[in-house]
Amino acid sequence: MKTAKKGWVCIIIIIFIMIGIPDVRAQQDYDNPLINGTGFFLSTGQARTFYQGYSLTLMFVNNNANKGWVQLKLNKTVVKSATISPDEIIYYNITSNDTNETVIFYFKVSGMYSGEDTHIVTFSPVYQYYNPDLPEPTALPTTYPVNSGNSSGSNNTCTDATPIPGLKIILTTLILGLCSIWFWKISIIK
Repeated sequence: MKTAKKGWVCIIIIIFIMIGIPDVRAQQDYDNPLINGTGFFLSTGQARTFYQGYSLTLMFVNNNANKGWVQLKLNKTVVKSATISPDEIIYYNITSNDTNETVIFYFKVSGMYSGEDTHIVTFSPVYQYYNPDLPEPTALPTTYPVNSGNSSGSNNTCTDATPIPGLKIILTTLILGLCSIWFWKISIIK
């Protein structure tokens, strides 16, 4: 009789674990950002592409280099427009399932510079997190600026894709479930 109770306890634990799996993808994965604290610069009119169809465009910088304007776009649709100044932090959040607010982007304006021909804004650190409402991220083509030290003159493409968040938890749950079933069968045999 005790072994039957142990078996039912294992089954109940497995059911609770399996019910929790769909919520894993909905939670923010702050341990594995798509972009992890990198920095970049934009000159007026330039855009930087990100994972899942996002891009950031520097629209304007004033001559004193103390105010600017950026637009964050998702597939060419503006999702956030903001005025910026040095040391300012910009967030882009979404609300999924009408309950949880999730940070998708974090940008810090680390510097603004004004020149005769162009204006430059540096962003560092920059973080992008997975948006569960969009398709899975793919590798981004990365072009290097003229002053990057890439003397070949050709554009290099990044073939590194960031791992999909949540996969390790699903595999761990599957392994725990199989081990529980195995222990349950062993306890029945004894």
